[in-house]
Amino acid sequence: YAKMIYNGLWYSPLKAALDAFIKSSQERVSGVVRIKFLKGNATIVGRKSVNSLYDEDLATYTSADRFDHKAAEGFIYVWGMPTRVWSQKMRG
Repeated sequence: YAKMIYNGLWYSPLKAALDAFIKSSQERVSGVVRIKFLKGNATIVGRKSVNSLYDEDLATYTSADRFDHKAAEGFIYVWGMPTRVWSQKMRG
């Protein structure tokens, strides 16, 4: 975004489209975020929102959670494909 502005595209259709996207993506954003600043680093140490998508039952991986572990198998296979292909090519 900054590079686009630096390159003189302030009045461009691209900037208008990006601005509209950002505005619509923020319509349901609400809440409070706590950030710790230390030695040039920023670390999120807390967050709270009535619109939060976080669900501890989906974020944990125990036998009692609601996450279907079989659903991850396909994702892991596809996500790892470039690494497997690279590894095979490196082995010859």
